[in-house]
Amino acid sequence: MARWPKGDGNTIILLPHHGCKIGEGEIVASFHTHPNTGSDFLQEPSETDTRAVRDDPDLKGDNYIGEFVISRDALYLITPNGATRELTDTETYFEEE
Repeated sequence: MARWPKGDGNTIILLPHHGCKIGEGEIVASFHTHPNTGSDFLQEPSETDTRAVRDDPDLKGDNYIGEFVISRDALYLITPNGATRELTDTETYFEEE
């Protein structure tokens, strides 16, 4: 497992990931958060988020399922072709048992 460096505001600088790999490790999924708590902020993935995944030629590995976006309200998946779907609400997914 590898983590991208911490972003700055609404920007993330990616590690080199040629061929959907970091070093020898294959990337199977990526994620970022939308910790936006105010009513003026998007909870769902933005158009910039979907374009970033869809248009990145190095995120097209055979086993790459996409980028998860974890927001205050819901968990989303952006697929490699840029389709976005809501998977579940965040509270249910991260609920402690």
